[in-house]
Amino acid sequence: MKKYINRNFFWADLFIEQLSKLGIKHVCISPGSRNTPLTLAFAQNKKFKKFIHVDERSSGFFALGIAKRIKKPVVLLTTSGTAVAELYPSIIEAYNQRIPLIVCTADRPAYLRETGANQTINQNNIFKNHIREFWDFGLPNLNKKNLMSLVNKTNVLCETSIFFNPGPIHFNFPFKKPLEPTTFSDKISFQLNDFKYIPKLSVRKKNDNNLPKLITKLKNVSRPLIHLGWGIYNKNMYSSILELCKKSYIPILVDGTSDLRFINKNNKIIITNHSSFINHIAEEPDLIIQFGNAPTSQQMLKYLEHTNASKFLINEHGDVKDPSRNKGMLVHASSNFLIEQLIKNDIGLSEWKKWSGYIISKDRICEKEKLVIDKSNFIAEPKIINEFLDIIPNNSNIFISNSLPIRDFDFFASKRKKNFKIFVNRGASGIDGIISTASGIAIESKNPTFLLIGDLSFYHNLSALSTLKELNIPIKILLANNNGGGIFNMLQVKESKEHFKEYFTTPQDLNFSKIVKAFGGKYANPKSWKNFRKYLKQFIEDPTFSVIELKTNAEKSRELRKKYWERLSTII
Repeated sequence: MKKYINRNFFWADLFIEQLSKLGIKHVCISPGSRNTPLTLAFAQNKKFKKFIHVDERSSGFFALGIAKRIKKPVVLLTTSGTAVAELYPSIIEAYNQRIPLIVCTADRPAYLRETGANQTINQNNIFKNHIREFWDFGLPNLNKKNLMSLVNKTNVLCETSIFFNPGPIHFNFPFKKPLEPTTFSDKISFQLNDFKYIPKLSVRKKNDNNLPKLITKLKNVSRPLIHLGWGIYNKNMYSSILELCKKSYIPILVDGTSDLRFINKNNKIIITNHSSFINHIAEEPDLIIQFGNAPTSQQMLKYLEHTNASKFLINEHGDVKDPSRNKGMLVHASSNFLIEQLIKNDIGLSEWKKWSGYIISKDRICEKEKLVIDKSNFIAEPKIINEFLDIIPNNSNIFISNSLPIRDFDFFASKRKKNFKIFVNRGASGIDGIISTASGIAIESKNPTFLLIGDLSFYHNLSALSTLKELNIPIKILLANNNGGGIFNMLQVKESKEHFKEYFTTPQDLNFSKIVKAFGGKYANPKSWKNFRKYLKQFIEDPTFSVIELKTNAEKSRELRKKYWERLSTII
């Protein structure tokens, strides 16, 4: 029996059914006209959890946050034209972090490009430098061959994004009117379920030819190190790497972006202050094994650039995360597999124990000298880190913004056993979309979520506050406000006194109190550490999103860091 349908809606409905069969359950939608078929198809599909965002840029980062938290793909949908370009920052971040996003952009018919047609730009592979796969479906065609092609392309590209080459993929959907499902265009006799795809998943063999070289090298060195940077690790990875390091006496330098810093406070082999001492040690490593992303700290990056140690880069996808380009050898294997092989080969020499003790002693000295930070009475950026870590509950999510917050966190966050889950946007390390990304994490987590952010990053993403209000996301934001780009105080450009303030620090002098309250959030501006602790404890239990603004002095904070580093340089 034939029935009347709208071809655009049937096309969109078939596509969305395939996404559902792949286990995808979340979609972020920005309103528009040309994406009407896809929007209404999602709206009527009860298998999807829908989030509506007026601001496409915020929507992209919100989707990124959800995907980071659930470790599954999230669909991102927008209309045509410049709305598509607004997604690019979040796509770049997802690409560099290998986070799967299914980007769906509506489009005008291709024949309208370069004609002056409204809201029409060339969207053909617009994200090509930061996308895993792209496909333009062309105008909907209800020929069974074309419908089967839509099913196949949807599944093949999504399988790539999820399993084989994780990261964002882009589907472009040209539509011409009529767009609404109630305006019929065709008469058909088939059903959605008539088009089926059998996944052709296979395990792609990883090239780990350099693994034997690493094992051989380890058996012939005296001073090995492991550096653990940001990465998507499964639950067993941390216990396995701790087993390896404890058994073999290999010190493990843990980046501030890693959860491992907060798993076992008393585990001496976990080194957290390496950024403070690595460029001052008399004994140098002769082998460095790097897991995950490149280090956060400039000190560690500088060290890797000039070291004579052999370097092995461990990466499941074959990504070379080594900006130093200092002859690192890539081992194309998963972290878990590699660690299992090292344990299996009984890696470890008795002489490594002395080397490990040397590194542990340097770590302890740096930790002890943090008293100069802890004893400061004024509101200083470096002190914020451990003050809030002491108070927030076990199993909290912590999102750390880029620029100064992540650097201070890497330098000063002390070990503790609280099982914190650390989140960052260290793919391209931009300061845009931070609140939105943290919000996406918070909405898909039962645990409390805290965001440590600077004033310019906060300013960049103010529209995200409307999402916090509309979706009742009880995120707690610690806003370190040094009134501008305080990080530039740490750079040589500070000496350009004539242009420094106007062109670099760019103070905004914003009243964040009024902004936060306008969006229905709780706000506090403590003038002392005592009041900071009071407000933080109070806001933790509050179901409303809240902002604690700590107004800091960038110059005084710089001097405090400098005092710490100068003292260390005389005793390490």
